[in-house]
Amino acid sequence: MTAEVEDATKAVERASGIPVVVQPDPTLKLIARVVIARGAAPAHIVLFNPKYGEATDYHIVFQCGFVLRAYQTPPSQRFDIGSTEPGRQEADKLVADQLRQTNVNLPDAVRGQLRDQLYDGLLLQLRSVPVGLRVDAWIRETYSALAEQQKASARRQLAENQATLSPQVKAIAPVKIYRASVGMNAALAAFWGRELGDPTQLIPFKVAGHTEVGERLLAVADSHPKEPAADRALVEAWGAELGIAGWYGFVPFGGR
Repeated sequence: MTAEVEDATKAVERASGIPVVVQPDPTLKLIARVVIARGAAPAHIVLFNPKYGEATDYHIVFQCGFVLRAYQTPPSQRFDIGSTEPGRQEADKLVADQLRQTNVNLPDAVRGQLRDQLYDGLLLQLRSVPVGLRVDAWIRETYSALAEQQKASARRQLAENQATLSPQVKAIAPVKIYRASVGMNAALAAFWGRELGDPTQLIPFKVAGHTEVGERLLAVADSHPKEPAADRALVEAWGAELGIAGWYGFVPFGGR
């Protein structure tokens, strides 16, 4: 365990009072993920796929950053995001309309899977991207030794996000869901374009007409307090900016 990983895990342990276990999982599709301790679980578990060894330390610390921010927030203000029935119903209607307009016929079960994939994915993105900007800023300020891993990971993520601009993705996703998702990707590109001193990161989104919403979202993030207790308000502000405020609800934090 590197000094940076050890420091981040110890910070989580101090804040939460719960041990952190870091262990490899070669079956993991992501580079790393965290399982926050719930109920009688004895520890937070940070899993990482060892095949991504060149950036593993950064990703482990990134996962720790989310847990740390949660426990640095007063218990009554800790939150997770949950779906709402009106949100899922609207997403269902939008998906059905999009398929009809593009003359795509899918069985009801498959259409439902597509709706859930798009809707649940959007909520996960809303929960993770704005707070992720805070976590990345913390890593840049606190762990200079991870700078190259962080930059490499950011560039890889930005390149992957550009795939959402493809005509195939745009054709199947309803406009409201597509614009919200790509808008958050554009905000991430704007953030890293600024951090890396590389404005070319925004060019693909500018060509596709999504720069404005991305820059608005980044401006919202810049205008909000940086403290962990402000994360919920930041997520709410992004939801309002994207026009999906009624699509999700705040639910009690799933950890102890």
